[in-house]
Amino acid sequence: MIKNYFLKSDSYEIEFEINDWAERSMISLLTKSKDAIVLTVINLGEEIIASDFLPLTIDYEEKFYAAGKIFGSRFIRREGRPTITSILNARLIDRSLRPSFDPHFRKQIQIINTVLSYDPEIDPAFLALLGSSFGLRALRLPNETIAGIRLGLKENGWQINPPENVSNLLADLFVSGTGSKINMIELEAKEIKNKTIIDGCQIAFKEIKKIINFIEDNLGKEKEKTVLDLENFKKGEQLLIKFFEEKNINLKEILFSQKEGEGSFQKLSEKLREENWEGLETYIFHALNHLFKKTFQENVLKNKIRPDGRKLEEIRSLKAQVRILPRVHGSALFQRGLTHVLSTVTLATPGEELVLREIEYEGTKHFIHHYNFPPYSTGELGSNKGPSRREIGHGELAEKALRNLVPSQEEFPYTIRVVSEVLSSNGSTSMGSVCASSLALMDAGVPLKKHIAGISLGIAYQDDENYELLTDIQGPEDFFGGMDFKIAGTEDGVTAIQLDVKIEGLNFEQIEKSLVQAEKARKQILSFMKEIISEPRKSLSPFAPRVELIKIDPSKIGLVIGSGGRTINEIINLTNTKIDIHPDGLVYLSGENYENVEKAKNWIKIISDSLNTGEIVKGKVIKILPFGAILELAPQKTALLHISEIADKKIENIENEIKIGAELKVLVKQISEDGKIYVSLKDVRKKG
Repeated sequence: MIKNYFLKSDSYEIEFEINDWAERSMISLLTKSKDAIVLTVINLGEEIIASDFLPLTIDYEEKFYAAGKIFGSRFIRREGRPTITSILNARLIDRSLRPSFDPHFRKQIQIINTVLSYDPEIDPAFLALLGSSFGLRALRLPNETIAGIRLGLKENGWQINPPENVSNLLADLFVSGTGSKINMIELEAKEIKNKTIIDGCQIAFKEIKKIINFIEDNLGKEKEKTVLDLENFKKGEQLLIKFFEEKNINLKEILFSQKEGEGSFQKLSEKLREENWEGLETYIFHALNHLFKKTFQENVLKNKIRPDGRKLEEIRSLKAQVRILPRVHGSALFQRGLTHVLSTVTLATPGEELVLREIEYEGTKHFIHHYNFPPYSTGELGSNKGPSRREIGHGELAEKALRNLVPSQEEFPYTIRVVSEVLSSNGSTSMGSVCASSLALMDAGVPLKKHIAGISLGIAYQDDENYELLTDIQGPEDFFGGMDFKIAGTEDGVTAIQLDVKIEGLNFEQIEKSLVQAEKARKQILSFMKEIISEPRKSLSPFAPRVELIKIDPSKIGLVIGSGGRTINEIINLTNTKIDIHPDGLVYLSGENYENVEKAKNWIKIISDSLNTGEIVKGKVIKILPFGAILELAPQKTALLHISEIADKKIENIENEIKIGAELKVLVKQISEDGKIYVSLKDVRKKG
């Protein structure tokens, strides 16, 4: 049986179709808008799982056929590992839905969203989130109805569901929430102000409430009551409290040790595993988590002191170093308390760009940020099995924070890869990666427009009237607090946001206070970073390749390439350089030797008639005449060095000044209408 529901708005039209496509699953539905179609399938485990977390799994799958493409390895030609976009969209949906569930609900849930048809004007993540929320409400699960919306910022303000690519917008914002609170924010921006962010969230929230009203008007608000076995949970909690009394264990003393990274609460967990709990082990650890959260919340709100003794807005001690790895093109170690991040910068030729082939985007990236979180960063044993979803998400968040300040390839003709290695973790390593990467980029000589820093805020929450915001959260405040509000930016504005909550969500007063408190902390960190390195280095590492960019007339590309590639190959072989010519006339030249790169650049400019007066070029003396000398600047391209342009004195015999075969640096003095080139040696000598 098929049921259809139609949602109409000024900005979009959506159809929800509950059908029997995946008939053996609990629910199968299509979410459609224009030519975009997303299939959402939900299944629920029958057993109640006694654990301290919600066993929710969100998958988001892109099928190449959805965009009419055949991608993948030429030997396989099928979808492989999830793309970066797929992983980020799955995380976005998870972060929106997870806090909406009853805190005691413990059935396994799997939601698989599959993009079946892709329309470039519609964000498939938007449809997948709405389809997931619609399906959960149809199943009457114990969660608040969730909706989300994407906004784009243009010069004339925020626009709902913009079709433009992110790079064409001043900001890209995705907001999710319930009918009363915002519980997820994802933002990439070009240094926007706090008020602009609040305005965007308010516009999004109005739209969110409309969507939620539509879902609940059609499907109702009733919820399933099956939750964790509360009777066993209460038994476990009573056993745990009795155990604490007998062993004289004080949770407040353990959690509020006044020392960062004490980890006594983790030692307590290990101790509890050694006890016999009469089959209630999993309920015991759920109760332990509950009691720690309660202890954390009550003491922060009452005493205004945090577990490590800091004040509510106090940032941990800051340390940093740059240029610490001699052969690396740029490096920095940033330390904020026990959170330590090493970032490195590698500069490469334009041809080393990252090639992306996804249904939502096909092209290249010249700026890449990767984030690694090895097990030793938390003092644990483990093995590295490739980047996890979390590592990919944190790496992309830091990349969003940085990339709008990184120069374009026209300004700085390099491919730039930044790698952030988390050496020690105790809260907000992604924001530490932003700081370390900014320092490393300047150390590498990348002309970064200004420093970017990030900070994370938490919350101790009882209700909307009784809460405290915590600047620079560490481990226990992340584990037992109510949110992780990551905000990155410059002195002039915000460049990236990622909000996750463990409570229902935030109201606008809490969001605004968080932005203001984060800005204060961010400026403090930026001031510290400027003391370490205040501007990009003037010269690149001697181990970095030399890359030059020139622009020639596209109609002259054929001359540069020559018949059968003869000319371009001659330039490459004689100068030992790599040359990439783009159809628009942009030419990238790279090599290990600066003089060879310059030689190749001038050669191409001469061949393509792109040489300008005032430029300095190198030429070889091939003939001496009574009135001057002929210099070969490139094959079949010569210039006249007149006797009056050799030196600031009267010359009787030119051969006393220059010899056949000599290579001279000369300044282009004049280029006649018929292409003849006149150069000066004395003007170069004057410039030193």
